Amino acid sequence: MQQGMRIIIVEDETIIAEYLKNVIEGKGHHVKVLLTGDIDFSQYLSENNPDLVFLDIHLNSKQTGVDFAKVCHEQGIAFVYLTSYSDSKTINSAFEHDPIAYILKPFTEEEVYKTLEIAKIKIAQVNQNRFLSLKDGYDTIRVKYVDIRWLKADNIYTEISTDSKKYLQRMPLSEMMDMLPENQFCRVHRSFIVNLERVDRVGSDHLEVAGEQIPLSRSKKTEILERLNQS
Repeated sequence: MQQGMRIIIVEDETIIAEYLKNVIEGKGHHVKVLLTGDIDFSQYLSENNPDLVFLDIHLNSKQTGVDFAKVCHEQGIAFVYLTSYSDSKTINSAFEHDPIAYILKPFTEEEVYKTLEIAKIKIAQVNQNRFLSLKDGYDTIRVKYVDIRWLKADNIYTEISTDSKKYLQRMPLSEMMDMLPENQFCRVHRSFIVNLERVDRVGSDHLEVAGEQIPLSRSKKTEILERLNQS
């Protein structure tokens, strides 16, 4: 089941920001708009945990989009540049921190749609190689996030179900959640965390993950439906 991305737009021109927000939300993604560059951007990213950021290069503030791009790069967050300038100096500066794309204003809906598709592919490729370190007997192993189905509380332990086997870790579920990316994993019940990318179906009081039913708290159902982009 596909879920919408969490996207932040950093653009100090309100009309452009709102237009871009509407276009992106029309594709089922979740968008926040930041209209100023006068902010602790590193903290803002940590608090909002986006999958993708659209950055205006020339912000009317002390910090530029390139400054923000450096923060994105350091935190491993994919980003796209927005700019009205196409001169070589701007372009060279823009590509210093490995953006996914570069959109020249004024842009069309089709350009935004294509950029979103490129972003989803590249983000998925990155996530394929992200992993969780686990104890397996006397050994330490690395399990890719994409291979994790769900995690279950078992007193002071947590059981982790993967595509190949189950692992038991001496760590409470709450601490395990702190080790996982919030944009991919969610605590759906007091005893369960699920990998949202592995959810196949949402029932009235449960989720179906890889053929198994995982209990779903009533208080979490609305959030889960929104995050899975399901009406």
